[in-house]
Amino acid sequence: MSTHALVVGQKPATLLSGATVAARYELKERLGRGSLAEVFRAVDREGGPDVAVKVAVGDSRKHFKRTTNEADVLSGLDHPSIIRFITQGVMPAGTPLAGRPFLVEELALGASLSEVIHTHPPQAPDVAAWACGLFGALAHLHEKDLVHRDIKPANLMLSGLRRSPVRIIDFGIVAAAGSPPEPGISSGTVHYMSPEQAAGGPARTTWDVYAMGLVLLELLTGAKAFPGTAIESLVARTLRSPAVPDSLGPGWCNLLQALTAMDSAARPTAAEAAAMAGRLVRTPPAKASGPCRKLTVFPSRRIGQPA
Repeated sequence: MSTHALVVGQKPATLLSGATVAARYELKERLGRGSLAEVFRAVDREGGPDVAVKVAVGDSRKHFKRTTNEADVLSGLDHPSIIRFITQGVMPAGTPLAGRPFLVEELALGASLSEVIHTHPPQAPDVAAWACGLFGALAHLHEKDLVHRDIKPANLMLSGLRRSPVRIIDFGIVAAAGSPPEPGISSGTVHYMSPEQAAGGPARTTWDVYAMGLVLLELLTGAKAFPGTAIESLVARTLRSPAVPDSLGPGWCNLLQALTAMDSAARPTAAEAAAMAGRLVRTPPAKASGPCRKLTVFPSRRIGQPA
């Protein structure tokens, strides 16, 4: 779900429109709705910029926990490529969803990368710049021993800011590295899962690196690496690595193949990937001289290093 992308002509959620949370933010139109929460634009009555307010939509413990956990995670993060946390609380008495948790965060009204892929295919230098910031954001998250688990184009938003052109906006299913799957609860989006995430193993930071690799490949080619139904997509990635066109040039081939290596231990860390993307930003694209080949790119990588 592109939770911050305003759909032209979308009707406001009348039951909550006009309610005030945190004693200052007045809810306006609904920007998006997922299975666990809905997001509203809100006006700051104290004159600050508009914000996004995410409210739990269900009244189950699961809905409450996801929203409060996301607020707790965001409140501990500080990176220009991560949506900024503002405050959290519970809906006030007298509103239709009284007692349900909410979080207030920075509002990013740019297009999601999902929309960009289908409307304005980006140029490789732009994708490299986005990748540099996004991997930096993932490195910041991974330093805290957390795994995002749902990196996909719809959760990455253009911000319009030069210093941080793209933001990660949804942290609803972040989990501690090493945590087991939650029975009966979906984690992640099928078309961007790593093979080991699809198999249901414990959460690992390498999942996010692989998923970002598939996102970058889709941005550069305009097509999903593993299309088809959920089952077809899941089966395909257990059998092969995604095809990386040699027309992208050796720099991109090297990066994308490393990010999406079948062996998770062979993938770079998010910090290493940010450095590789940074070199692509600074280096003019090279002409492809043949098919993509596997290259050794991590001479300093330690054997057995935790992923």
